[in-house]
Amino acid sequence: MWRDSESEQDFLNFTEVADQIATLATNPVLLPISIGVFGTWGTGKSTVLKLVEARLSKPKKGEETKANGEDEQVAPPVVVTFDAWMYQGFDDARAALMEVVASELLKIAEEKKTFVDKAKAFAGRVNYFRGLSMIADFGIGMALGIPPGLLTRAGSAVSSVFTGNVTEEQYGDLKKEAVEAKKGLTELIKPAEKRTPPKEIEAFRHEFGELLKGLNTTLVLFIDNLDRCLPDVAIGTLEAIRLFLFMPRTAFVIAADEDMIRHSVAKHFDDPNASHVRDYLDKVIQVPLRVPQVGAEDLRAYMYSLFVGLAAPDKLGDVQTRLMTALQGGWKGESFDKAEIAKLAGDPPELLDNLAIADRLAPMMAWAPKIQGNPRIVKRLLNAVSLRRVLAANRQMNVDFATLAKLAIFERCTDGPATLALFHLIMEGKDAETLLLPPDKVKGKTPELPKDWAPHADFIEQWRAMDPPFESVEKLRPAVFLSRDVMAPARSRSDLSEAARDAIEALLKVDNVNSPVGKKIVEDLTPADRRAAMSGLVEATRDADWSTVVPGVHGALLIAEASPEAKTEMKAFVAGLQTGEMDKGIRFLLRRVGMIEGK
Repeated sequence: MWRDSESEQDFLNFTEVADQIATLATNPVLLPISIGVFGTWGTGKSTVLKLVEARLSKPKKGEETKANGEDEQVAPPVVVTFDAWMYQGFDDARAALMEVVASELLKIAEEKKTFVDKAKAFAGRVNYFRGLSMIADFGIGMALGIPPGLLTRAGSAVSSVFTGNVTEEQYGDLKKEAVEAKKGLTELIKPAEKRTPPKEIEAFRHEFGELLKGLNTTLVLFIDNLDRCLPDVAIGTLEAIRLFLFMPRTAFVIAADEDMIRHSVAKHFDDPNASHVRDYLDKVIQVPLRVPQVGAEDLRAYMYSLFVGLAAPDKLGDVQTRLMTALQGGWKGESFDKAEIAKLAGDPPELLDNLAIADRLAPMMAWAPKIQGNPRIVKRLLNAVSLRRVLAANRQMNVDFATLAKLAIFERCTDGPATLALFHLIMEGKDAETLLLPPDKVKGKTPELPKDWAPHADFIEQWRAMDPPFESVEKLRPAVFLSRDVMAPARSRSDLSEAARDAIEALLKVDNVNSPVGKKIVEDLTPADRRAAMSGLVEATRDADWSTVVPGVHGALLIAEASPEAKTEMKAFVAGLQTGEMDKGIRFLLRRVGMIEGK
């Protein structure tokens, strides 16, 4: 399985985008500059930032960069990453952003042993703006004699005052906290020094510029996860960039979902006007870049890298070099194949088979709805399939990765009812093989598709043609068993009829498939109650120790004998058991009635 996070390695041919951003962010003629890296969730925005950071931390040898036309050579840029989402709800995002920048500059000043006092003074100004923000955000507290900032520490208490749900003693404690909060606020704003917001902003910008020049450095600030924030936090962060930090020797790289930011703008200003929203974003983001759309060939290379990373991590660098060369030469017909990559990786066991699976999956995953080449969705889907394969191996189930992957793609790209219809189709067996095969391989008339498939008809037609073909329902049933979350579940006892509940209790005590009492109980049940009782018995025996005789097995077999529909459910369940560790008598009985194979 693979870690579900951004990568510092280029698995998706994002190198060119990263190079463009690094070039723009370090060109003194263009500074200050704001660059947007736009893309929806999981498309690789954070990975692009990681790749840019790697390039900025390793400047090219002999490269001289001039600052603002001056003669001195500028030191390598200082890269600062600000995760806006991390501070949401804990601090004012604007003040937090400025503090992160100020702290980094102070650290550099101390390392260089120059401009330390100026850096400390600059860092101290952040407290003023944090205090000012507290006044703006929580001024309503003054109406009760409660100073700004207290609401962040005693919000529930203040709320109680408004609603009248506070005792005299609690109100006294609240006033005591107010005194402490007021003292803290006084220390933040330092009212002895006459300061006004316009003058402070001007002084902040002046000191910021002087520090960058004195330290002979360029600041590249990455803003990530902005689209996860509440609208006010997102807009506050953008405004802090433009108002306080947008100075010579600075570059800002903002990774976000463009639509989410537009929504935040409209929400914050209470103005859904499309032109106003567009104009605002255009003023904040000077150079908009989008994470490239991942095609089938890109996705194939991505999955190749994932599989090689597991099978031969020491060879991943060589493999990626070859894959990136092929992708970048795709315009002239250059490509790669599984045999070549497997050989380059040292031919580890099973790698060639896994690369063949990647070849099958890539075209479908590149266009399928709810996937559309999204790298994070692809990785999560592969992780889910890998987990199911491990479970299958532990239970001695003969299910291959490609089959599990094809079923997982169906689950992802359709919905619950459609998936449940698929699994019922496989478990019941009626017309299943005809409906699961591609139409061109079906002899005769194709039966009508399940009604729950109608909304996904176009996708399902393509899915049926996808390798591997589903030609044997028997081989699919163990795979269905692994999907308990969408397989026909056992009903809760509260949903069962009284007859079904009584039958389950009685059949758990039956110890012989020839029991007249057991047969009579099953005979008296309706078809629906037989199915419900079977689900209840399967659930009751799911985690049992099958090395001994498990209560309920004989009763389940009696139901299976009377109901073909219920028999398919039990057969799918039994297929997932480790028959080698099963009680000999039970194993013999299940084999005799065709529940398991063998002599």
